[in-house]
Amino acid sequence: MVDLLNEAPSSKFHRRTVVISGVGFFTDAYDLFVIGTAAALVTTQWHLSALQTSWVTGAAVLGAFVGAFTFGRVADLIGRKAVYVAVAVIMVFGAVASALATDFTVLLISRLVLGLGIGGDYPVSAVFMSEYSNRQDRGRLVGLVFSMQALGLVVGPLIALLLLSSGMGNGLTWRILLGLGAVPAAAVVYLRSKCPSRRVTWPR
Repeated sequence: MVDLLNEAPSSKFHRRTVVISGVGFFTDAYDLFVIGTAAALVTTQWHLSALQTSWVTGAAVLGAFVGAFTFGRVADLIGRKAVYVAVAVIMVFGAVASALATDFTVLLISRLVLGLGIGGDYPVSAVFMSEYSNRQDRGRLVGLVFSMQALGLVVGPLIALLLLSSGMGNGLTWRILLGLGAVPAAAVVYLRSKCPSRRVTWPR
């Protein structure tokens, strides 16, 4: 099986896997870094203290730290595909819950949950792409997946600028910013549910 994976010619299957893993990395970056703008708006609306703002900003990072350790191990025990889908579902839930948060505590918990999904997605997506790549194209394919993270870093601030310049109220703007993270995550849930547990042939 390993030799077959290593020697398989580049195909539509590999390109599809790049997209599926890459959209996960895109979502991870978007969710982690868009909070900078959202937190500034939330702080003004809810009159948060500096400590509360710091917690809102860093909650997802803390959750990601825990999620990376937890889901990396769980994936080895129950299989990567199950975890691959589960972390995307968690990201959808966390993003929607963040957008609908009614107070500081709910937002903090929602961001922690979102972070768990993000942390789980990082190692599983990277390993999934690496395992399904052939030897010749492995570096390029994994690099393409990681490049989607940079795209997420750019798209987040651009959407924030667009919303802020539209004249939309700050209260609605930060909710839309956080809620939009559920859109690519939901697409990932569907795409990953269709991924094969193993692949032995690659049609050109």
